[in-house]
Amino acid sequence: MKFIAPLLLLFSFILDADSWQPPEPMAALSADASILVRVEPGVLPNRDASNQPHFAKASFFRWDHQGHYQPYQQLSLQNKVSPLFIFVSNQGELITLDNWYNSGHGEVVVIYKADGSVLKSFGLSAFYTRPQLEQLLHSVSSVQWRCFKKSPYLLQRDFYLPIRPAGIVKINLDNASVSLIDGDQSC
Repeated sequence: MKFIAPLLLLFSFILDADSWQPPEPMAALSADASILVRVEPGVLPNRDASNQPHFAKASFFRWDHQGHYQPYQQLSLQNKVSPLFIFVSNQGELITLDNWYNSGHGEVVVIYKADGSVLKSFGLSAFYTRPQLEQLLHSVSSVQWRCFKKSPYLLQRDFYLPIRPAGIVKINLDNASVSLIDGDQSC
């Protein structure tokens, strides 16, 4: 019995636990400010009376040149709860990055076309080989795959995503092609 307490204490140091605040609504504005997207978080099962997940929803608004943003589209996202980051292009494509409570799991990048359909979604295997995936740091709920020292950004028709251990993934919004650039930079 006296060995159980030290064993549990040791085990608690081995597991790297995550702490997540509840998700909040978020918004993104296109570079030319013509399109605004607002994302409302979904609801996990057992958090409401229906016991069914309600996926995150994105509402799209277009600037009407009269001083207002007018709603023009709403869609249900692939994120059960919420993406961690969103980006919107001047043409209305939406890029969602990662998953609330499960960073690095599932479809970590999803590109939605301007009409709301999915152009392409990517899991980590699109950016890493199996040996590279095994070397990434893991916590209880997440994989630490993004480089937090650098911010992702959208530049014209390309989305740039800094990843660990070092490099930037470039994803083209026209054809969803992926390339690794700056592979020798440190994160």
